[in-house]
Amino acid sequence: MTTKTLIAALTLAASTMAGLSLPASDAAAHASLETGQATAGSMYKAVMRIPHGCEGQPTIALTIDLPEGVIAAKPMPKPGWKVETVWGAYGKTYDYYGTPMSEGVRQIRWSGGSLPDDFFDEFVFRARLSADLADTTVAFATTQFCPDGADVAWTELAAPGQDPHDLTRPAPILTVAAKQDMTGHGHAGMQVAQAGGIVVEAPFARASAGPVKNGATYLTLKNEGGEPDRLIAARAPVADRLELHTHLHENGVMKMRHIDAIVIPAGGMTMLKPGGDHIMMMGLKAPLKEGNSFPLTLVFEKAGEITVDVGIGGAGAMQGRGDNSHHGTHGQKKH
Repeated sequence: MTTKTLIAALTLAASTMAGLSLPASDAAAHASLETGQATAGSMYKAVMRIPHGCEGQPTIALTIDLPEGVIAAKPMPKPGWKVETVWGAYGKTYDYYGTPMSEGVRQIRWSGGSLPDDFFDEFVFRARLSADLADTTVAFATTQFCPDGADVAWTELAAPGQDPHDLTRPAPILTVAAKQDMTGHGHAGMQVAQAGGIVVEAPFARASAGPVKNGATYLTLKNEGGEPDRLIAARAPVADRLELHTHLHENGVMKMRHIDAIVIPAGGMTMLKPGGDHIMMMGLKAPLKEGNSFPLTLVFEKAGEITVDVGIGGAGAMQGRGDNSHHGTHGQKKH
């Protein structure tokens, strides 16, 4: 069976598994995604957890097949391993931030390393989840390759009515929720992304007011870990460069200042909001238009990189508690 055929079969079968998940104790023994839920139309950072080697032998290579609708994938380099990608045609042409995309990475392969049976490891990539995946589940067929050829393939899917707990080697499953729409009043839809204990909520930017060359992104950062972390950099394709900024009052005048990092305390929260800390986008390549969105990659000192989709609200959009409000209205919105 070809990779393309396997991917198609897995995706079709996975659509019958919405709402089903393995208990944590069982999942710990299986290949699994660190974050098993995501939003359609957003960037997703996949951390594939491999719990052990090959039953007494080391894993010497690993492949992950990407299901239809998971596009623009890029693997993260892994020290000690060679990373390769296999390209192929998608089942349709997707819109990738205004660029038609009909082909891309369909499989990622790590080789040349060694994962002993007594240890676990993580293999990371990021990709965009197309809007077509809303309210579905998709499967990422994952195979561990062993020295004696007794490979471990995590590809099993529950048949309709079958208990997924009965599967010996279940394929890692991602549940994809529908993306909340932007309203016409400058409200950006809620979004949550997380890695390494850091949770990113409700990212948004304001629409450009005229032919300006700069803009700003705001969001909320929560730290669910036991140690403080720092946001140290950011990047996005919509601007030439991004900087971390804050506002200071000097002699009654508010001024912006570049800062090296933004601290997120252990067990705490830091809000990036108008009039406070924010991410400044310098040299916009085009005006930011209300209702559009763009990918933003945040770089943390400990948690690593997290990529989110930033919705563009109205020119006067403001960030409230957990949502983005217009004209200073602070409403509550739960995801």
